Amino acid sequence: MSCKKQHHSSQFCCVKCPDRPERDRFKTLTLENCVPFAGTSNTVANIIFDVEPNSLPVVLAGTIENFSNDGINVIFERSSGNITRTILANSSLSFVYDDVTRVSVFGFGQQYSGSFKFQATYTFEVE
Repeated sequence: MSCKKQHHSSQFCCVKCPDRPERDRFKTLTLENCVPFAGTSNTVANIIFDVEPNSLPVVLAGTIENFSNDGINVIFERSSGNITRTILANSSLSFVYDDVTRVSVFGFGQQYSGSFKFQATYTFEVE
């Protein structure tokens, strides 16, 4: 409580302090994982990461390693547009993207394998 002296009076009156603001109603969580992936020559797109619902804002950092003897393509689907990157044979790609909704991998008509190590951070409102 806060007390103040009233104008033109020697009396004090107590004025109730305003309520404190609510604590932050948002919570931030981080998920880390490392998973293998593989595809055959007729695999159209191998989805290795997916966000549901797509409106959840996810920041994704990670490394994709290509263990194959040929290149692979990786598509990062984002709310602001897709990004496609090629990973050469026996190479890797490290990245950080925001607003990621899906990550897909596909080969150039051959079998492929690799690993996907990532850290996904997202914030949501606590009800």
